[in-house]
Amino acid sequence: IFHMLQMDEELDEVHTHNKGEFFGCYLLVSKNPKYKGRTYIGYTVDPKRRIGQHNGGHLMGGAKKTSQRGPWEMVFIVHGFPSDVAALKFEWAWQNPFLSRCLAAKVSKRQSRETHLQRQFNILSVMLTTPPWSRLPLTVRWLKQEYEVYFPPDRPPPTHMPVAYGPVEICKGRGGRGGGGGG
Repeated sequence: IFHMLQMDEELDEVHTHNKGEFFGCYLLVSKNPKYKGRTYIGYTVDPKRRIGQHNGGHLMGGAKKTSQRGPWEMVFIVHGFPSDVAALKFEWAWQNPFLSRCLAAKVSKRQSRETHLQRQFNILSVMLTTPPWSRLPLTVRWLKQEYEVYFPPDRPPPTHMPVAYGPVEICKGRGGRGGGGGG
């Protein structure tokens, strides 16, 4: 409920960025009945293109871990990183919280009834309140609101990090670094 007070009121507004200026880390959820609820964390400079790659399989540029396990939905994305390096470091720590020097002592083991989505969101909530990430001007954006999980009352995001809703569009108007999209 606390996060509802902080939430950005742009429910169906499209958030636009120029190409070369967007760096984000996202969470995918599998809709395949065999892998239902499984998650995947990745990095992208273009969310729309990236979800297409994941759903197109390994040969289309999707990650090996997501091939044959889709279709996938990109349910939320954390964006506002100052560089691709900052976003890639965040992605690595989110994927490997027990290996991260910043997180290892702060992240608890998975609870037996915790879904994959809840687990990844709980790790994210720790990350957003932990330096160096707690100082970044990040936005947590729910792309699929039906999956929304609330921040724990004892661990809301910093007040300068809005929680927003709706798609992200990348404009091809300006140059900058193109491509990218690993993860």
